[in-house]
Amino acid sequence: MPLITTFGTDTNFLYWVGLLLGSGSGPQEAIFGGGWNGSTYYSTTSIYTYANNTTTAGTNLTYSTESVAATGNSTIGVFGGSGWTSTTTCIYTYSNNTTAAGTNLTYSAIFLTATGNSTIGVFGGGLNVSTTSIYTYSNNTTAAGTNLTYSEASLAATGNSTIGVFGGGGFLSSTTTTCIYTYSNNTTAAGTNLTYSVSLLAAAGNSTIGVFGSGWTSTNANLSTTSIYTYSNNTTAAGTNLTYRASALAAAGNSAIGVFGGGNNGSNNLSTTSIYTYSNNTTKAGTNLTYSAYMLGAASSYNPGVNC
Repeated sequence: MPLITTFGTDTNFLYWVGLLLGSGSGPQEAIFGGGWNGSTYYSTTSIYTYANNTTTAGTNLTYSTESVAATGNSTIGVFGGSGWTSTTTCIYTYSNNTTAAGTNLTYSAIFLTATGNSTIGVFGGGLNVSTTSIYTYSNNTTAAGTNLTYSEASLAATGNSTIGVFGGGGFLSSTTTTCIYTYSNNTTAAGTNLTYSVSLLAAAGNSTIGVFGSGWTSTNANLSTTSIYTYSNNTTAAGTNLTYRASALAAAGNSAIGVFGGGNNGSNNLSTTSIYTYSNNTTKAGTNLTYSAYMLGAASSYNPGVNC
């Protein structure tokens, strides 16, 4: 493949060549799904297309849930858990916007989170637990993983193809703690603390950095703050504030941007989004999701160096 050799560093080029050759993953998009409006659990989804910042309604999940975690690779997104201690999962296939029941997680917890690479997703944490469950995409199997280095609810996670970083969390409290999950050998180690103490936050990133953003503290209520986690040297630094304040939001992204969406600002459930551009640490308002909810999840179909 001379063209691929010549343009091997241009991941967007490779993506479109992949589509032409029949090996691409489909549109570059994030799927936001599930959540709560204060009285009703949702199975609703909203598709955020990165290229033109448009949103459209997606196919409903196979179950209604809040505090749902989500991760995936370039073919499928896996939404799992919560809904008050459910082990249920739902597989969202990006290419045709279909959903199907997945394999149950190996543990039940509320307020868990998830991240992963191109082969596995790691669901972890939750109220009073450090447990993890590994979801293998190729055969839809689950297995117990290694416990995180701390037990916490309402945490967030992101990572690259090698590691996942779980951070923040708390139940009527907040923390700066992080934990590094290494996929190749299922080991965990304490990471570097975030630059702010937070619960009910969200996270997205690319192959180099993860951005933890927004959330809640008992003293400052809903935040727009962000913290940048650099994987190569395990350092953290303050990032640029998001364009809105919220807690219990979700986030997903590609190699260039992270899209933070939904949540609650203390008064209203939100469909608002904020786009974080990694290269220059700038933020701007994105297009609203097609529904308003908090405690939702999000997965991305295309993130080179992370899930494809």
